Amino acid sequence: MAEDMYAFSRLDGAFQRTKSLLWPIQWGIWLRLALIALFVGGGVSFPNTSGYTFGEGDLPPGFAESLPEIAPLIVAAFVAVLAIALIWWIIGTVLQFVFVDMLRTGDIHIRPFFGERLGKGVRLFLFQVVLTLILVLAMMAFIFMLVGIGGSGVGVAAFILVFIPFILIAALLFGIIFFLTTDFVVPIMIHEDCGVIEGWRRLFGVISGQFWQTIIYIVTRLILGLIAAIVQAVIVILALLIIAIPFVLIGIVLLAAIQAGNFTLLLALLIPYLIIAIPVVLLIAVPFVTFFRYYGLLVLEGLAPECRLLPE
Repeated sequence: MAEDMYAFSRLDGAFQRTKSLLWPIQWGIWLRLALIALFVGGGVSFPNTSGYTFGEGDLPPGFAESLPEIAPLIVAAFVAVLAIALIWWIIGTVLQFVFVDMLRTGDIHIRPFFGERLGKGVRLFLFQVVLTLILVLAMMAFIFMLVGIGGSGVGVAAFILVFIPFILIAALLFGIIFFLTTDFVVPIMIHEDCGVIEGWRRLFGVISGQFWQTIIYIVTRLILGLIAAIVQAVIVILALLIIAIPFVLIGIVLLAAIQAGNFTLLLALLIPYLIIAIPVVLLIAVPFVTFFRYYGLLVLEGLAPECRLLPE
């Protein structure tokens, strides 16, 4: 195919720009980008406990009887956690725009752009909330369909097997919408000074004219994202193991000194370990998030030259 495939031809440019920004190391730049990675996503994942089923024996004695009394506290804690999660989410959407502004201007500072992009970040947040609600409602409808089937477990199992491909396709489509919004719509919103819907309308015009270019980018982006996630996970695990070595040695010494089953001192070592480990994990994420943001901007520039944001 003689046509320039932007998904491939822009890879070297994204790598060179990432290298130019991050090397030689300037810790101010790295730390600010690490903060960006903390909110926009840098490959950090949390343990999944959804597979554990809590039973009555897991509850402390008297917990069920005191539940009416502590219910307001539980509700208040839930509301507080939900509020923190929403604020975190909004900050993350604002920083999506700030990240692009930092790269397009070369001014790697967060504060000059944050207030300016707050409105667009809130719009992006509301768009993502609506998409998330649609996905959740679709899953709930699927569950209700399963419940409505009733009867034999064989019928339910067959129903699940039939609809698994549809569930996977729906999840994939939603994932593609989310990352196309981040990679393409956010820069378009900045360039055109428009909202999310108008940004998507503009992107549809670009995609309709270069359909296969977009498809190849999506496939390449997904494959690169998977490879990057694996590489990043390996580096993170190695870094966490190396950081843990002195704490393990200190723990062994403490165990030998106290000669008892009191692990309070050992648990106290977890705090300084996390203080060191979390920034290290975020710093590891910096080259990855920076490369992919440059990559998306360069591919968008190929698809729609009028939307160029990065300097020569």
